[in-house]
Formats: sequence, structure tokens, C-alpha cells
Amino acid sequence: MDNAAVYELGSRVELIGALCLWVAIFLRIPAARHSQQQKRLLMSVVGIAGSITVYLDPVTAAINRNLVFAQSCGMFMNAWGVLSSALILDFTLAAVSRRRPWLVYGLMAATVAVLVALNETVSPDSGCVTAQYVPWYSPFWWILIASHLIGTIPCVVLCVRYARQTKEDRSLRAGLLLLAGGFTSSTVFWTIVLGYLLARPSWLGALFPLNIGITAWLMVAGVLLPLVLTARRWAGDAFALRRLRPLWLELTAAVPHVALDAPRPILRDLMATPRSVHLRLYRQVVEIRDAMLALRDLVTPETVEQARRHVHAHGLPEAEVEPAVVACWLRAALRAQADHAPARASSLALVNPGGHGLQSEVAFLKDVARARGTAPVRAFRLPQAATEAPAPSAPSAPSAPSTSLPTERTITETEASEKS
Repeated sequence: MDNAAVYELGSRVELIGALCLWVAIFLRIPAARHSQQQKRLLMSVVGIAGSITVYLDPVTAAINRNLVFAQSCGMFMNAWGVLSSALILDFTLAAVSRRRPWLVYGLMAATVAVLVALNETVSPDSGCVTAQYVPWYSPFWWILIASHLIGTIPCVVLCVRYARQTKEDRSLRAGLLLLAGGFTSSTVFWTIVLGYLLARPSWLGALFPLNIGITAWLMVAGVLLPLVLTARRWAGDAFALRRLRPLWLELTAAVPHVALDAPRPILRDLMATPRSVHLRLYRQVVEIRDAMLALRDLVTPETVEQARRHVHAHGLPEAEVEPAVVACWLRAALRAQADHAPARASSLALVNPGGHGLQSEVAFLKDVARARGTAPVRAFRLPQAATEAPAPSAPSAPSAPSTSLPTERTITETEASEKS
């Protein structure tokens, strides 16, 4: 592949990357409004996006035609580059609680003024780095390259440092490393410019667009990763909400007092914001568990053991046994409630073999909901006498803890805190 082909490929990568980067920035604006740190980070990305955009051939041509200031061989592009470097440095200093906006932007204005003065007096047309008459010792380009490296290198160190400290949150770590990669690519670009200024190899100049394009795509990945993860979480919560809805409807119809709200159209729940869908799923899991706590008083330990023997007799895989057992005794409890069988305090504990977090609760209840439609559960039958709970002859033992999820009052307080 010759230099012209490399330049053409890089120009395409650069153009598409710049467009995607602006789309990613606009998508991140709503989330960044609530955090000053995210605002500054997004502004630093805006600076990089602007620097990439003004280097696009169509944009450069349009600027040179319409702006007098830009006609001095790319001075507008270089001034914007200094501004983007100042935005990046401002974000870095703010992240380490050493923000100095007057110093940073004052130096930015002074640097732009010096570059304009150099371009008009000592080094005319020095903004054209591709011109052969720009000497390697050009103060214009040494100042410009230094201003970019002073902005990007500390930001790379900051992102890598925070990524190393963030070991538990893998998504945050990945996002920081991607942003670090984008700022590193920008640093490499200005290193390539320095190498071209010193040696003037033609193949090095052909790499400019490709390097800028790589910077753009790394920034796109870093900016969009939180949105992708949020969308993935929303899709998972919405899917779980829909899968658990039939079980939730049946249990809350049998035990109405556990439901905080009446059932709503499923589309209204699914098309809400990601946080609302997550809270709705959380409440739904709590209400299903509360209903199971109430219904367990309608079955006896003997019923559960009979259900377990019934499930084992059908040769189900080990992972499907416990959900099927729960589905069986729930059928027995609902039938006992329909027959108006008396309830009694039960020592039956609701165990979640998967753990005690929300995700494990959701996974287990989805298995229970799936097991309700299987042949072994539908075939489970109890003698009529077994569904009648005998009157207790002695005070029953305290019930074992059944679940680690919060109660109705707790979920109400959680929602109130989220809204506030």
C-alpha cells in the first residue's frame, strides 16, 4: 500500500470517527449535566473532537474560504488545538483538586497570541508544517507541540492511575483505559508531527489522518461505554420484568396486600427510563418474595418433601430441581388458598441457592417462573388431605430468615431517596 492509499484510508477513518464522536458527545450530554466532573471531562472530549473536525479536509477547505483568520495557513486549526489542550489540562487539574482556571486559560490566550505573532512576523506561514520552507527549529511548531503534550500527557497519566485504582468496577476501568488510549493516540500524533518536522519523510505525513482517526474511535469507545452498559442493564431488567410478570400477577392476585400499586400495562413499565425499570424490577422481586412468605403458611414441610421426591423422580438436572420444587409447593399453596384451607405459622425457609443479591434473586425467580410451565410441575398433585393444614398443637418455632431483600417499607424509602 503506497502513501496515497494510506492517506486515503486514514481520511475515511478520520471522517467517520469524527462524526461518530460528535454523536457520542451529544448522547452523553444528559448524563453529564448532573456532575461537574463529567462536564469537564466531556468538555475535554469536545476539545479533541473539535481539533479532529477542523483537520478534516472538507472542513479545512470551508474554514479557509470563509475565515480571514484561517487563511494564514491553518492558524484557526492551531488556535483551536491550543484551546482543546487547555480544556484537557483544566479537567486533569480539577480531578486532582488543583484546578487553576485563570492560569490555564491565561496561558492558553498567551500561547495563541505568541503563535499569531510568530506566524505574522518571525516565521511567516509557519502554520504550514507540510511546507518545505518551515525549518525544523521553527519556534511556532515547538511551542504548538509543547502546548498539546502538556495537556494530553498528564491526562493519560491520570486516567491510567484511576483505572489501576478501580479494580472492582470493570466497566469504569475499561472506560478510563479507553479514554487514556484516546489521549495517548493524540500524544502520538504530535510526536509524529515532531518527527515529520525533524526528518520530513513522506510516509510519516501519510499517517496523519489515520492517527487522528484512531484517536477519534478510541474516544468514541470511551465516551459510549457507559451508555452501552446502561442500555445493556436496561435491556436485561426489562427482559426480567417481562419474564417475572406472570408469576408476579398470579402471586399478588392471591396476596393483594403485598403489592404497592395495581398492575399497569406492561409497555408502560418497559418503556420507562433505565433507573425506573430497575426500581420496578426491584419492587417486583420484593413483592413476589413477600407473597411467597405469606403463601408458605398454607403448605407443610411434608408437602415440600413430596414435591422434592416428585421432581427427583422426573430426573431433572440438578440446577432445575430447586426452582421446580418451589413451583410445585406454590401450586399446592395456591390451591389450598382457593379451597380456603386454614393457614398456620410455618418454619419453611425461602432459600435462594444462587445467593442473596438482586441479580441472583432475579435469576432464581426466573427459573421458578420457567418451571411453572414444565410437565413435572404441572403433573404435581397432592391428596386432598395433604392440602389441609392441621391445627397447631404447640407454639411453632420462629420462622427462619427467608430473604435478604428489603421489605415494602424499605423499598418505599429507597424510591423516595432515588426521587430526591
